[in-house]
Amino acid sequence: MDRPIYRFLHLVFAIGTLHLLVLFTLEFQRHFQLRQDISNARVRLEALEQRNQKLTDELQLAADTRYREGLARQMGYVHKDELLYLYTRPKVGSNPTPSN
Repeated sequence: MDRPIYRFLHLVFAIGTLHLLVLFTLEFQRHFQLRQDISNARVRLEALEQRNQKLTDELQLAADTRYREGLARQMGYVHKDELLYLYTRPKVGSNPTPSN
C-alpha cells in the first residue's frame, strides 16, 4: 500500500535528479566552450605576437637611414641633383625584326 506522501517524495526525487543531470550537462558544455575559447585566444595571441615582432623589426629597419632612402627611391624620389630615367619594357611579341 503506497502512501500519497511517498508518491510525492518519489516525484520530488525524480525532478531533483533530472535537475542535477541538466545542471551537470550545462556545466560540461560550458567547460568545453571555455576550453575552446582559451584555445582560440592562444592562437590569436600567437598571431599577434608574430605581428608585433614584424612591426618591431620594421621599426628597427626604419631607424636606418639607408633603408629609408631605399624606400623613398622605390617610390620614385630622387636627390636634387639627380635625374630619374624611366625604363619601360617592350611588350612581348612586339620585338622589331631586323630588316635587310
